[in-house]
Amino acid sequence: MRLLAFLVTGIVFLRWLWQIRVNAEALAPRGHRMKRGWTTGAWLVPVACFFLPKRIINDIWAASSPPDRPRRTDALLTSWWLLFVAAQLLAFPSTSRGPLSTEMAGAALYVLAGVLGIGVVRRLAAMQRARLHG
Repeated sequence: MRLLAFLVTGIVFLRWLWQIRVNAEALAPRGHRMKRGWTTGAWLVPVACFFLPKRIINDIWAASSPPDRPRRTDALLTSWWLLFVAAQLLAFPSTSRGPLSTEMAGAALYVLAGVLGIGVVRRLAAMQRARLHG
């Protein structure tokens, strides 16, 4: 059940991220260090999935920021990413890693990352709405 929830949530998030990236390209056509395909592909590359998606989201954040204050990141975005990566490292069962408490800690981090992720989604959407309508 957990895997199914993770997959469905991931697909919905990637669909949203793709659209927000398209919007960001309209706001700042030259403000992206990676091509659009990496928006979804970066999540699938072993090891690189721990840093490339954040780089892409940083570019989206900068493109969505007010033109007079472009910023690649902020505390909410960084906190969400760090919790998400920590959860990834802890949450899935491993015979070599030890007790169930490690998995439980990872699950708790996923919950916290999810709450912050909602904040990231809302803030990015608001930033883009402000730029597109302002």
